[in-house]
Amino acid sequence: MKRGRNPRAFNAHEVDKELDELKKHGKLYLGPSMADLPRPLSLCILLRLPTKRLLVCRCVCKTWRNIISDPQFAKLHFSKAEAFPLVRSLSPTHISRNLYLVEPPEHSSGFDLRDCCDCYGYSSSECHFHMKLETKLKIPLRNEELAMNSEGDVNVSGNSKGGVKRKRCIKLRPKDHKLNLVNSCNGFLCLSEPSRNDPVVVCNPITGEFINLPVLTSADESFSRKFWDCGLGFSPKTNQYKVIRMFDQQEQVNERIRDPITGRESFSPRVAEIHTLGTESWKRIGCAPSSTYGYKLEFPSYLNGALHWLVMDYNSSEYITSFNFDKEIFQPIPPPPLERGMIGWEWETMKDIALGALKDRLCICHHDYVSFEIEVWVMKKYGVRKSWKNVFRIDTTTKESRWLHGVYEPISYLRNGSILFFHRFANAVVYYNAKGRFSSLKFLKIRGVKSKYEAIAYTPSFISLNNAVIGDNLATLNVASRCAGMKLQGETKALFLREEDEDWDSDFD
Repeated sequence: MKRGRNPRAFNAHEVDKELDELKKHGKLYLGPSMADLPRPLSLCILLRLPTKRLLVCRCVCKTWRNIISDPQFAKLHFSKAEAFPLVRSLSPTHISRNLYLVEPPEHSSGFDLRDCCDCYGYSSSECHFHMKLETKLKIPLRNEELAMNSEGDVNVSGNSKGGVKRKRCIKLRPKDHKLNLVNSCNGFLCLSEPSRNDPVVVCNPITGEFINLPVLTSADESFSRKFWDCGLGFSPKTNQYKVIRMFDQQEQVNERIRDPITGRESFSPRVAEIHTLGTESWKRIGCAPSSTYGYKLEFPSYLNGALHWLVMDYNSSEYITSFNFDKEIFQPIPPPPLERGMIGWEWETMKDIALGALKDRLCICHHDYVSFEIEVWVMKKYGVRKSWKNVFRIDTTTKESRWLHGVYEPISYLRNGSILFFHRFANAVVYYNAKGRFSSLKFLKIRGVKSKYEAIAYTPSFISLNNAVIGDNLATLNVASRCAGMKLQGETKALFLREEDEDWDSDFD
């Protein structure tokens, strides 16, 4: 009988040694990787990248992820970041968790045609700006458990095609799951419940983190509250984030209350409450300002430790109000010296005024009915009436002498000297380069889903909510939960920015 040789015993140590040798040879052959760069050099490179690339780099390797997630990097990046439009679909039938950050192309500081398009062989009149919105972020659903249980679903599809199982597509009722975008502050968003505009969530769409705010107690629910206004802000003195909400309480008011802005006394039941992130309750702080005939406070904008709104009050010349988060008081802000005869403090003219912040300065955009121009006013020194300056007068008529009316909401003043607006009626990001050869408005319309859109000014931030919020009662959740794997109707469609200057009849009345 022929005896065979006994097989050699498996030696794990020798196998590991051989693998180490192979890795060394592989590194010698491939050369050093980006992960081998000194940390200061990696930090310098990553700080120069746009948000879209940083979101990708965060998934490349642990080294880069640790650098990008470091609080020091997050603060440095935020200090250098610019504000851009954060866009979301307003479809009445679909739930949209997707937010799109409208950043300029990487090889350009703006949205100029000569920088963004391949125009070889075409004249400037034949070539139009066209860009896919690739920086897609997500916000949470309002009722995740309801979605997981498939309650309220209109259409659930789990069919397979070609033997491959397809991800189910769910259509949810907006009234059960939709959240409103209220405002942004230091890279965080305030989201509210649509029917009453009650603030319910604070989130950072870049990191995917969010916090659920305290809900109304049974005692609070016994009073049929009617919410109107809310917003998120930051107190530099205490280093705390706070949410304010204002509502009309239904309790009978027997004493005349003095309005904190106008000073007029009335029986108004309008009050305000404050919630400090990291705590478990809301605090009543007294009477809140109100707009004439029940109009909401418009365009909440955070700046210099205060939240600012436009007040539609025809009996007062101080139509900008603010809430100081350090002192927790309402204060009027002196408006720019617009000619009274032009705006008249009437609804038909006040509705074409928008409030915002450009380069850390309070800004008012007024669309003049007489001259067909946008007046851009900037407050050079905060709180000083005489520091208001009219920095731009922009003609809004087209080449066909059409007047494009409506509100031009200020979003950002870019480093290249151009301004971004959002025009709600036109579904367009409006770009104006004051230093360009042809200083005219460029309408970059949002295409992809047949619906209207909303946009707010947003400065991207990689700062974690856990590092920014002080308190022991912080329960931070993440959008990347079980619901993140669900496919909601209309969410997978891509959005594009496309320059258009014809057929305005379809968008303007």
